[in-house]
Amino acid sequence: MAVHLRVSDLLKLSPRELLGGLGALFVVCFVWRAIYNLYFHPLAKVPGPRICAINSFYTSYHWVSGRYPYVIRQLHEKYGTAVRLAPNQVSFCSEESWKEIYGHVGGRKQFLKSNFYTQQFPHIVNERDPIKHSEIRRLLSHGFSPRAVGEQEAYVHEYVDRFIQKVNIYATKKDSPEEGEEMTKWYSFLTFDIIGDLAFGEPFGCLDDGRPHFWVSIILDNIKAIAWSTIFRQFLILRPVAIWLTPKALMSKRIQHFEYSRDKIARQEPPHPKRVQSKTTRKDFLSNMLDKKELKGITMDNLGANASILITAGSETTATFLSSTSFYLCRTLSSYQKLVNEIRSSFNSYNEITGQATENLTYLKAVIDEGLRIFPPVPIGMPRESPGENVEGIYIPKGVEVFTSSYSATHYSGNFHRPDSFIPERWIDPNCTDKKRASQPFLLGSRGLALLEMRVILAKMLWVYDMELMDPNLSWGKDTNCYVFWDKPKLPIRYTRRAGIVVPPLDG
Repeated sequence: MAVHLRVSDLLKLSPRELLGGLGALFVVCFVWRAIYNLYFHPLAKVPGPRICAINSFYTSYHWVSGRYPYVIRQLHEKYGTAVRLAPNQVSFCSEESWKEIYGHVGGRKQFLKSNFYTQQFPHIVNERDPIKHSEIRRLLSHGFSPRAVGEQEAYVHEYVDRFIQKVNIYATKKDSPEEGEEMTKWYSFLTFDIIGDLAFGEPFGCLDDGRPHFWVSIILDNIKAIAWSTIFRQFLILRPVAIWLTPKALMSKRIQHFEYSRDKIARQEPPHPKRVQSKTTRKDFLSNMLDKKELKGITMDNLGANASILITAGSETTATFLSSTSFYLCRTLSSYQKLVNEIRSSFNSYNEITGQATENLTYLKAVIDEGLRIFPPVPIGMPRESPGENVEGIYIPKGVEVFTSSYSATHYSGNFHRPDSFIPERWIDPNCTDKKRASQPFLLGSRGLALLEMRVILAKMLWVYDMELMDPNLSWGKDTNCYVFWDKPKLPIRYTRRAGIVVPPLDG
């Protein structure tokens, strides 16, 4: 029997009856959608928690809580290398998935960036148009070429030497407090000063002042704001109001962060050319974009956005590596002693320690590889939209969001034996069967400058000092939350200067 519902009938309903009807309709739609997602969706056979197949609330909660990488890792251990995390989202953690999702393989359609990436001010990370992204990449590539990295090395040494001086003042046994000096902040000061000089032609002054520049101090809040807005964009009904739902304090910090980046760039242009007083011709990271911004139609907002992401990624990732690797070295004394012995037996003087010379240190390279594996600086997956292709032999329909979870890939027991143990030897042992290509801390991208910094900083620091972790209860994984980047805990370390050596930054 047909049921005819007229507008006049609806008008006769009381507000209570109308709301009840709408509520019932919502429940019916929700149940129907849940049944479809569970049993009839193209991803219905991809393993994962049933609640994840129904909606995105489960992963969104863990995203905001800061525990997202750990939860996804546990799901991969339970369900395998492919896990459905949301109705239209699949996480992978295999070696093959890196290349299949992010690489350019002949005969395969390209996986483009998903709407995870905001487009308010396009930059090198969030630009979704492949042609525009290639143009930005080409303009910035001059600052990251092997030749440019070689030219930048002198400036890296300048700030590392200054860092060695600060360690001597604040963190050695005779001067540091009983509980040691908090080194997470000092590593951040060092890397921000380096990247500030290389990007803008001047440091932030963090090392000299012994405190974070205000712009540096709001970076994590800016990242948290991005994390919040990312969650809201996962729900279609919330996307238009995502900016209003993000905590106001975080949005304020994000705006400050961006505006300072843009203003900093503006001061690089005539009549305020960069490095006029020092009369150097050195090109900074953004020089090429500045020189060609009129020709390429690049706005100051675009420049500011690129400056912001370069400073954040170029400093925060290296600072995270230094903090976490220092922790694991102090906790793994056999590895610490092997590294110290290699460094000190390889160099007779402080000034012999150069980027090129450190390339020959086998165990140092293994420590860096292991440090980046056990605590990848960017532990989340970087989402891509499937064009309708296979990943790990699973057909992923067009429009589905996929990624390789970095933390899961490096901690999945099917990829690495004893994944939670710091074992640099796994990168040296020819008989090791670990799937080392599952660790891709740089997402198949450029790494020259970052590796130069890591090698030089560790080599100089451990040539001059012995170090000791002063908090026996610190657990790096358990005490570290993630909001795109890691929110690192305090790292109390005490240093002891080696006797009988000459250190030019300390001895003149």
